[in-house]
Amino acid sequence: MKRTIAGVLAVMVVMLLTVPAQAGTRDDCIAKCKEAGDFIKSQGIDAAIKEINNKNGRFVWNDGVSYVFLMNMKAKMLAHPHKPELTKPDTLIEATDVDGKAFFKDFVKAAEKGKGWTKYMWPVPGMEMNKPKHTFIYRVPGTDYFVGAGFYVMSPGVFY
Repeated sequence: MKRTIAGVLAVMVVMLLTVPAQAGTRDDCIAKCKEAGDFIKSQGIDAAIKEINNKNGRFVWNDGVSYVFLMNMKAKMLAHPHKPELTKPDTLIEATDVDGKAFFKDFVKAAEKGKGWTKYMWPVPGMEMNKPKHTFIYRVPGTDYFVGAGFYVMSPGVFY
C-alpha cells in the first residue's frame, strides 16, 4: 500500500513539473483573442500579421505552447507563429487534422457567429505529438478577419 501511494505521488510530481505554471486556460484564450482583435483594429492588419507571426511576441505564452493565429473568412491563414507554412495556401478550408476532420470549416462557422469553440487534433509545439486541442475563435468586429487561440488536453484533467 505504501509503495502504491509513493508511486502515485511520484507520478503526480512528475506531471506537475512537466506542465508549465501558466498552462493555457479557456479564459487565457478568450482574453488573448480579444487583445489580438483590439490590436488589429488599432494597429492595422500588417502590424498584426507581423506581431502574431512573432513566436517570441505578445501573442505567444505558456512557454510557446499557447498562441494566437490569424485567418480571414476564406480560411486563408494570415499569421501563425509556429507554422508559417500554413500561410502559403490560398485557403485551408479542406485541410484536415490527423483524424480526417476538416476543422478549418469549424473555424469559419464559429467566426460567422462572431465567436465560438472548436475541437480537433493538433501537434503540440516542441513535443512532436498530436493531442486534442480546444480553440476559441473570435471574429474581429467589422472585418473579415478572425483570430484563434487554444489549449491542449494532455490527459484527463491535465491541460496545456
